[in-house]
Amino acid sequence: MRTERSALLFSFALALAAPACGSILQSPDGGGGNDSGSDVGIGCKGLEEAFCQLRSDCAVGRCTAVCGGTPQFAGCYDPVRDTPPGCVGLAIPCPSPCSSLTDEASCTARSDCRANRCPNCNGGTTFTGCVPAASGGALICPAVACPIACSAMTTKDTCDARPDCHSVFADLGVCDCVAPGCCLGFSRCADGRAICSPPAVTCKIVQPVCGSQYVLSYTSNCYEGCVEPAACAVN
Repeated sequence: MRTERSALLFSFALALAAPACGSILQSPDGGGGNDSGSDVGIGCKGLEEAFCQLRSDCAVGRCTAVCGGTPQFAGCYDPVRDTPPGCVGLAIPCPSPCSSLTDEASCTARSDCRANRCPNCNGGTTFTGCVPAASGGALICPAVACPIACSAMTTKDTCDARPDCHSVFADLGVCDCVAPGCCLGFSRCADGRAICSPPAVTCKIVQPVCGSQYVLSYTSNCYEGCVEPAACAVN
């Protein structure tokens, strides 16, 4: 009777020890199957751009778009272990930038470019550069300091001080002398250098008398007046 009771107690103790032994074998690390860190160790490759940017151990790979467009997302990688994603080289010839076009004809021939024209000192406009058509907005024109017109110079000294002007002399009719050219005086200030080689004169005015100290100057088809020889353009 005592032997049967001892055997019964031993069997009951063994039954209680079995589950505990099985639990230890199933969880040797004592973690009890906790998977709270299941995302640790996931590689960077395959992540979308938004998730890649959230990972401090990952880097976003980008490839330059064709012809200078916005760089495109090429993949996510681990900068420590991986090499950056390869970019496919496209053999597409890209047009030169609009800013490299130095003449208006080449600029206007390109639909993606626009000719920039700015006011000049002659009352017109001048081509100043080629810009992308998509830039839009108002034209950017540099400040231009236009010179005062030659006709605004009222004395010989101020006129002769301008390399782009020349003094014109005429008979003022205020002298009593009779020698040719003895009564010549400053008449006006004209543009450019004087034309002293006679063109085909078609006007009907009387030819001025310039005397020995001056020479005759011309417009495109008529007499301009008398000028000093130094004012003549080199022909």
